[in-house]
Amino acid sequence: MLLVNFPASRSFQDRQRWSGRTVTEVARELGVSPEGLRDRVEQDQVDRGQGASGELTSAEREEPRRLRRRSREQAETIEVLRKAAVFLAKESDR
Repeated sequence: MLLVNFPASRSFQDRQRWSGRTVTEVARELGVSPEGLRDRVEQDQVDRGQGASGELTSAEREEPRRLRRRSREQAETIEVLRKAAVFLAKESDR
């Protein structure tokens, strides 16, 4: 059973209301799925350095996504520049 333990950054009322309760109880009250809330609580623990060894923080998970997006954007830019170079080469031959 995973108990909700909100960080100090949460409001006093939230911490007082939800601390020590099960994820299922809190999820039911918030109207969200227990699995989704459980994932968020576990990820928050990892982000605060309280997770299992070797688990990735949110920032570490985002880095590969950011790099793939940047790579895709660069590939698109290169393709546009390649097409422009071909067009300009044809124009200069006239």
